[in-house]
Amino acid sequence: MTDLEGNIVDVPNPSGRGPGYRYFGAAKKLPGVRELFEKPPELRKRRTRYDIYKRIDASYYGYRDEEDGVLARVEGPAEAKMRAEAEEEWRRVEEIRREARRGAKEVVSVGAAAREVLFEEEEDVVEEERREREEKERKDKEREFVVHVPLPDEKEIERMVVERKKMELLSKYASEGLLEEQSEAKDMLNIHR
Repeated sequence: MTDLEGNIVDVPNPSGRGPGYRYFGAAKKLPGVRELFEKPPELRKRRTRYDIYKRIDASYYGYRDEEDGVLARVEGPAEAKMRAEAEEEWRRVEEIRREARRGAKEVVSVGAAAREVLFEEEEDVVEEERREREEKERKDKEREFVVHVPLPDEKEIERMVVERKKMELLSKYASEGLLEEQSEAKDMLNIHR
C-alpha cells in the first residue's frame, strides 16, 4: 500500500484479520482514509536542564577568550589610544593645577574645563584650611586635659584580669582552710599580690 507520494504504508487491519484494508485511487483521498496515511508529527524532545548544563564549560563564561591571541590584537590599539587620551587629560589638568598653585589670578585663554578645575582647586584649598583649623582646635583641647588619676597600662590591666580569674578558680575549687594557709604563707614570704 502506498500513500499519495508513493511511499509504502502499512495500514493495520481494524478487525484483526488479514493484512488490512487496501485503498486505491480516489479512495486514498477520503477524509477518514487520509489520516491513516499521514505520519504522526514527530514530537521534539525537550532538552533537560542537565543537557543544557552539560555543554557549558569555561569558554562559555569567557575564560578562554585570551588563549588564541585575537582579543589582544584587537584590544591592543584601542587600549593604547585610551591610555594616551587619559594621559593627555591628566597632563592638561596637572598643568592647570600648577598654574593655580602659583597664584595666577588670571589665566589667559583657558576654556570652561580649566575654570571648573580651578574652582575645584579653590574648594580643595578651603576644605584643607578648615581641616587644619579643626586639627589645631582639637590639639588645643587635648593639651587642656590633665589626668589626675594614674591610669593603668595594658600589662597592669592584664595582670589584674589574670589575678581575678585566679581568685575565682581558687574560690571554686579550693577549700577555705587552704586559702587561709596560702595567704599566711604569702605574708611570711612578704609577697603582696
